[in-house]
Amino acid sequence: MVEFNLALPFLMPIILVTMMMIAQWGFIYSSKSTLDAATVQAVRAGTLHHGHPSEISKGLAAGMMPLFAHGTDIADTAAAVAKSTLATAAQSEIRVLSPDRATFDEFKVRSRYTSGYIYEIPNNNLMYRNPATKSVGSHRQLNIQDANLLQIEVRWCQKLIVPFANYVIREIVTSPLYAPSADQIACNALGVATGDIFLALTSQGLMRMQTPFRM
Repeated sequence: MVEFNLALPFLMPIILVTMMMIAQWGFIYSSKSTLDAATVQAVRAGTLHHGHPSEISKGLAAGMMPLFAHGTDIADTAAAVAKSTLATAAQSEIRVLSPDRATFDEFKVRSRYTSGYIYEIPNNNLMYRNPATKSVGSHRQLNIQDANLLQIEVRWCQKLIVPFANYVIREIVTSPLYAPSADQIACNALGVATGDIFLALTSQGLMRMQTPFRM
């Protein structure tokens, strides 16, 4: 007992930081789970709206709203939507991995609408279209069915809020020995601009187009 009491003042900081790290990990896990679900919602919105970036962003903002919801009435919901939209604009980056420009240029057709002509990747009658593959660069061979798969990657800068734990994580992710990724470097730059601490989270989504893809 005497030895424990003597060692306790030295152990308390370690115990407190460990507890805070566990709490912070819980918030990170919740944010990553929300991001994964929001990415599915974002790619779904893209498939329904010709792969338009603004619609994908709206889908992501709607999916991330639970992180900002702190009540159940209309005012709380409206505030959560506004906060999620602002956070999506400031803390996220959406990258459309496929179809890229090379794929679009290879499979695009000139379609006629009442408003005029537009280039797009057709997605009707796919089972009857020529399944032959075409080279789209980078040693890739795709066919028209492959070109109708919308794949996105989302980088989200999650704000760390648990005292002490966030500083420990910041020292890790900003250390040259850690070799932070490009996404984490972007989040570090955001942290310098806002004075907060951010951790980069990434997620990917893949879904078949429900409308013709356009660029």
